[in-house]
Amino acid sequence: MPAFPLANRPQSAARYDVIGEYSDSSDKFVKHVALLDADEATIRNHQNVPVVHMGPPLERSLEVKANAVGSVPLTNDERKEIAAWIAEIEDEYDHAGIGREKWEQYVIHPPWEDVLDSNRTIRRYRKYSCAGFVICAYGEVEIHLLSTNDADLPAIDFNTLQSGYQINRDRLDRLERFGVDGPGPWHIVLAGYVIHALNRSDHEIRQGPYVAQPGDERFG
Repeated sequence: MPAFPLANRPQSAARYDVIGEYSDSSDKFVKHVALLDADEATIRNHQNVPVVHMGPPLERSLEVKANAVGSVPLTNDERKEIAAWIAEIEDEYDHAGIGREKWEQYVIHPPWEDVLDSNRTIRRYRKYSCAGFVICAYGEVEIHLLSTNDADLPAIDFNTLQSGYQINRDRLDRLERFGVDGPGPWHIVLAGYVIHALNRSDHEIRQGPYVAQPGDERFG
């Protein structure tokens, strides 16, 4: 089912459909994506809905403002697999002792990154961006939403980066710890790309990943 901007009409949604939230400062710029944490709902524009997401930190049933929704029909078994995966991620954070250390769970580029033990042989936990968390959740059920290779990602400038992360140019160093370095342009997986990846037929979504296009940071 194609994705929808909710300004056009309400949209019915099911558990683990993808919710997109717009930036307050940029027209239809998708600043955040999350998974619906309810069995079913009819969602209207600007409605607060419960989600599981990488805020950071990883949170369940926190409400975010919905401005767009995208979905591919999931089977009950697929939803169970995603639920089990989320529980595994929570366990990893707890065992690593970073359950409440939100910035230790977060990365921007790449959209997910493994933190290994001191011997660099065993994964202690994985960091995610909000988009990376959604992409990996669907990847658990062999739905590969988006190509995340740098070569397949549009180059974005500082203004686009600022719309997504509300950072001043003189404080770019704050983003270095999350993998964003240098003067740009950057090849970063933005939240809007995930919504566009879902704006295809169910067959296309399951057949293979979407390749983001310039301008896909906005939707609607």
